[in-house]
Amino acid sequence: KQWYQRRVRVEKHVLYEDVVKAGARERDLYRTMRSLESETRKQEQVWNHKKQQLDNETSKAKKQALEQIRVIDSQKTEMEQTVAREEALLRQLVVQRDNALTEYRQHQASLKDTIQLFQTLSSEQERKTKLAEAFS
Repeated sequence: KQWYQRRVRVEKHVLYEDVVKAGARERDLYRTMRSLESETRKQEQVWNHKKQQLDNETSKAKKQALEQIRVIDSQKTEMEQTVAREEALLRQLVVQRDNALTEYRQHQASLKDTIQLFQTLSSEQERKTKLAEAFS
């Protein structure tokens, strides 16, 4: 009987440690997700600003002489490359954010399953203890 109670205590302790670790992991994932969301918003602002600059430069170029248009077209190409790189970075951040959110949700489901298992084992232990007391 003592070895069984000790085993149950050890199992409960292991489950409790798993729940604590899962909680810490959940916090880390949540912070990562929030950080990625913040970075995504910042990158969207930068991208929108750069896009607006590109549109402004294009409008000016149309109003200037042919020589000025060639110079501005060169700048436009450079800015488009910058915007393209930033768009790629933005898409990457969105994918990272989505992946972090998916991992966070999976972790929540796993944590819920662990808690449910812990509750089931606790209920089973209580039932066995009552049965043991009843037959003692």
